[in-house]
Amino acid sequence: MPVRPNLVTYSTLMGGLCREGRVKDAFRVFEEMIERRRIVPDPLTYNVLIDGFCRQGKGSEKGREILGFMRRNGCEPNKYNYSALMNGFCRDGRVEEARGVFDEMRENGLEIDAVAYTALIGCLCREGRVDEGIELVKEMKEKGVKADVVTYNVVIEGLCKAERVGEAMRLLERLPFEGVRLNVASYRIVMNCLIGKREIEKAMGLLGLMLGRGFRPHFAASNQLLMGLCEIGKVADATVSLYALVETGFLPETGSWVRLVESVCRERKLEIAFELFDDIINVE
Repeated sequence: MPVRPNLVTYSTLMGGLCREGRVKDAFRVFEEMIERRRIVPDPLTYNVLIDGFCRQGKGSEKGREILGFMRRNGCEPNKYNYSALMNGFCRDGRVEEARGVFDEMRENGLEIDAVAYTALIGCLCREGRVDEGIELVKEMKEKGVKADVVTYNVVIEGLCKAERVGEAMRLLERLPFEGVRLNVASYRIVMNCLIGKREIEKAMGLLGLMLGRGFRPHFAASNQLLMGLCEIGKVADATVSLYALVETGFLPETGSWVRLVESVCRERKLEIAFELFDDIINVE
């Protein structure tokens, strides 16, 4: 006796097609399931299609249509259906539509989790609307939704892109005292921004904070920091920074070694120069 495909079978097939980028084929399977097999889809099945279309460029409108189709057929969308649609609008950079879906979730009394909040915050920050993103972080706290390091990294990056590095630095300084476990990316976002803006002295201050908390910059950023300190005549600071970085296992590129030794010699601090030469020999 042949085995008839059921809702799980169809949903699995649709999911596989969507992962292969064959969303139109998945939709045809969906239509066959309804029209030929008379199988009623559930929110999970609908979500396969909504997410599939939204992950394709500019497919969010089709995702919205499917959400409307759900309602017309007596299947009330859940938070996952709304989140998939909102994420699609966020990927397309359509922040107003994403905000509209978010507000609709709230109006319908659905729980909004940290993932959904972070998606919208990221969308707002990428569009330069950082203050609105920060307001949403405050709303998360008020509603008892925990903002994690992913959420704060999105805000930190948005502040840096908006040239509000001072605010980003203050977040780095205080968040660990508020129970937020930052990661190396949190610090590197700000470090790369400071070095890119040639704010070398501030970058050195951040280096001290990073190393004190057990983090270190990217290899390239570390070398750029050393070179930048030499360029502005902060040779002593460059030397201190080098030794601190080496203790973490960092090995500077040859150009950084040479530039630092040249700067030390130019200041006639030969004893330090000899120590640096010894370090070069020991490293090699």
